[in-house]
Amino acid sequence: MITSVGLIFLLIALSDVHAVPNVCLPEMGCLEGTYMSGFQSDKFEVFMGVPFAEPPVGDLRFSNPKPMKPWKGVLDATKAKPDCIQKNYLPPQPFVSGQEDCLYLNIYRPINKDKKPLPVMVYIFGGGFFAGTASPLIHGPEYFMDTKEVILVTLAYRLGALGFLSTGDANMPGNFGLKDQNLALKWIQSYISYFGGDPHSVTIFGQSAGAVSVHMHILSDLSSGLFQRAIVMSGNAGAPYATPIAKPLDQARKQAELVGIPNANNISPKDLTKALRQIDANKIVESGDGFKYWHVDPLTTFRPVIEEPSPNAFLTADPVDLIATGNYTQVPWMTGMVPHEGAVRALSILSNEALRNDFNNHFDDFIGKLMEFPFTNDVGTKMDSLIDHYFNGVHELNNQTAQAFVDIITDRAFVHPFYKNTKQYVETADLKKNPVYLYRFNYRGPFSYSTLYTGNFNNYGVVHCDDLIYLFRSPGLFNVDFEKNSVEAKVIKELVDTYVSFATTGHPNGANDQSLAECNRHALENPDDNKICSYKEIQNASNGFSVQIDNYFDVSKVKLWDKILN
Repeated sequence: MITSVGLIFLLIALSDVHAVPNVCLPEMGCLEGTYMSGFQSDKFEVFMGVPFAEPPVGDLRFSNPKPMKPWKGVLDATKAKPDCIQKNYLPPQPFVSGQEDCLYLNIYRPINKDKKPLPVMVYIFGGGFFAGTASPLIHGPEYFMDTKEVILVTLAYRLGALGFLSTGDANMPGNFGLKDQNLALKWIQSYISYFGGDPHSVTIFGQSAGAVSVHMHILSDLSSGLFQRAIVMSGNAGAPYATPIAKPLDQARKQAELVGIPNANNISPKDLTKALRQIDANKIVESGDGFKYWHVDPLTTFRPVIEEPSPNAFLTADPVDLIATGNYTQVPWMTGMVPHEGAVRALSILSNEALRNDFNNHFDDFIGKLMEFPFTNDVGTKMDSLIDHYFNGVHELNNQTAQAFVDIITDRAFVHPFYKNTKQYVETADLKKNPVYLYRFNYRGPFSYSTLYTGNFNNYGVVHCDDLIYLFRSPGLFNVDFEKNSVEAKVIKELVDTYVSFATTGHPNGANDQSLAECNRHALENPDDNKICSYKEIQNASNGFSVQIDNYFDVSKVKLWDKILN
């Protein structure tokens, strides 16, 4: 007996020509996709808004994600779905957007004439776990599709309270956003072969909170075997904004109080969870402002939690301990940064006179809170050391200390975790089987994410997220395409080829080009020589841009932060 899905599959198989791309998934249903045009190449095939989980609404809110049930007939996969509901605190005017029903992924594939299974690259967006999008308007696939060498998947996951709130027990275990990603990776293992992808050659990559997510999947037993390589961009699980919530039940009670749930501080976790499921999602998201001590700080309010051990637990130990002891799944990976990562928070304050003056009125207190010290002892002395080192003893944000403000956030949140994590990895991993490669992106073109942080077009150098401009076409942010023969087009090719080469050969420069060596313990043995493992750097040059191999690293920053944090 032929089912309706089987009949559709048969009809598609018998057809010689399709006006649109079609894929049928056994025991699930069929998808009708569409085409998009590449940046430098012909069209490619697109399947957007593909559901990988049941909508996380009603009783499924604050629950681990459930696999998507089969659908009837042919699903329209020609349009992207709305983002997960969120309040984006990065622009000068934060706003709420999106919807709860949001667990979808987008699949982009070149027209594969050879029919040979292609490596798969899965991108996890950043946004501090409170914002972000998988939309092609921001993370367009065109540059990757120009290579014709990989299938690209972008996925959505729950954000903010809806993605990370927890009671610290089975009632609301937390880490829902990370578990959404995990379920999407399982979906890819089951179905990507029907799109021409190789489930045994999956590279996950992400930036900022997406990088933290990628690193968390390396650390989580729940994700073991779901990918073979990883790229960690501008962040990792050792970053302060990834520190697990120490008292998740207290946070959940405060959330309930903010949305007006009676007796929020005394009801049982079970009743608390049930009550929060009855509250309008927009009200929950808007109420996140009540967790801020000033302006939009802390940016990342809702974070991963350490769960009680269970078959569905994503994280059962502190990431810092897992990293230090090597207790994780080893895979080859690549990691790197841009020079001015701290601009993501500093610029919105520096460019706004009212905010800057208010910050100066609480300078020592706010600097200390931004640094997220994991201790309470001797804070004053350590703060004095930091202010002497970065601000020359000046307790004020002004034109002379502006760069110092960017630098102190860059070093605390990005540089120190990057070095520590790299060093601990090479000390605990089997580098012959699972090498790590480093990069630095230092090219400043006509567009920059600094315009989103400040609302102006001043040149602040290469800031957090600027590398994304050369990985993904983003018409929703920068509504002008680069010229196809421009320097920027060449930077795009260089950067995308680096990523695709790593995903396809295991080496950033290709299997036959070993000019960039993998990182090893020997390169980090002498912390006094201001060197790190060799890294590939893309930077501005007189003739447009250049690519070089360097190993300079200001280790004095690491030593300072080691002393402060210890």
